[in-house]
Amino acid sequence: MGRDSTALVESYHLRPEVATARFRALPKLADFPVHAVPPSPRPNDSELYNVIRQRVRDELFGGQQHGAHRQGGNTALVAILGYAVCAYTFYAALPGLISGTLLGLAGAWIGLTVQHCANHGAMTNNATLNNLLGMTDDLIGGSSLMWRYHHQVSHHVHCNDVALDEDVFSGFPLLRFDARLPRQWFHRYQHLYMWALFPFLQLSFQIGDIQALFQRETAGTKLRGATSRELLTVALGKLTHYGLLFGPALWAGWAAALTGLAAYTIAQGVVLASTFAVSHNVPEAKVGAETDGAAAERDWGRQQILTSADWGGAVGNFMTGGLNLQVEHHLFPAVCFVHYPAIAQIVADECKKRDVPYFRYGSLGSILKRFVGFMRDVGAADQVDMKGRTDMLRVLDAQSVVGARAVPMPGNSGCPIRLIA
Repeated sequence: MGRDSTALVESYHLRPEVATARFRALPKLADFPVHAVPPSPRPNDSELYNVIRQRVRDELFGGQQHGAHRQGGNTALVAILGYAVCAYTFYAALPGLISGTLLGLAGAWIGLTVQHCANHGAMTNNATLNNLLGMTDDLIGGSSLMWRYHHQVSHHVHCNDVALDEDVFSGFPLLRFDARLPRQWFHRYQHLYMWALFPFLQLSFQIGDIQALFQRETAGTKLRGATSRELLTVALGKLTHYGLLFGPALWAGWAAALTGLAAYTIAQGVVLASTFAVSHNVPEAKVGAETDGAAAERDWGRQQILTSADWGGAVGNFMTGGLNLQVEHHLFPAVCFVHYPAIAQIVADECKKRDVPYFRYGSLGSILKRFVGFMRDVGAADQVDMKGRTDMLRVLDAQSVVGARAVPMPGNSGCPIRLIA
């Protein structure tokens, strides 16, 4: 992959000793260029995270059976997939603007919830079922394989790091999400024209998936370890996706199917962009200008909290698969999203005790307003010096090995701490 995934593995286990035991069982590689791997802090080294994790284990899952943290989402799963089946039945019978829009909403709901949670291994205790549910991403137009590489390895390990988090720079040059990226004259208007780009988000994902399939890498992350069968799912997924959308053309005509496809694409793109872009793209969640855009110097628990923002509550959690509670999701990606509202209370309590900023907005509307303001300001801001980090994405070559453990990083950077109401 070209990345140190230690932090990802540690954050996937509520018991730190489980991850440690797995690492000890790995073979030791002599003369491996450890210093060439982009570093990241470690969850098990974070005092704040260890306290929060212990409280979650004791207060939410204490005394319950093994894997209880991956259970509880069955009602949500039935509701979401049930709506999707109904929406597709309507679309298949009468493809067009209305049915395409309703199906696009179903695709967005699956993308935010079922596939996202399942590809994190958190929708159920059954690994095979998680893999199958994760492939609903392929049905709605994405790719479960590409998602796991770019989202988990790139985004979760290096959240909001301008050189290592693909979500920061994948929209560039059209969209500028960080002042360290070069500024173009049109970025001054990005807070206006981005709404015209969001409907095409799903198409951009599909183009990126096909490019990654042929190049064997997503932006910044190589597809090492992907089997031929997994790579085949990318192509088969696209064929199935378009087969489902264009199939009704056989009895309803191509005009109706094309209208439905356009409605589906626009509805899904707008919903996805409006929900998952906001939580990491508000001023409070950006890595400070004094750090050259790197988040690796921070305590891991603080890094996840300081680079994310929450909004809404239980209703938003149900509709977005916990992506409205982004702080909790980044701290516990392998916990089913139905538990995030309870976890949020523990996180807020521990942050208050330590005077750590915990950013939370009351609704999607309030954080959307903040997001638009941020995009306006960052679009007009002068470029911040990257201090030579622009080559970080190219430091690894073909001999890089999956699972490399990078040099230990200090646990606390001494970043300013303040409480946000």
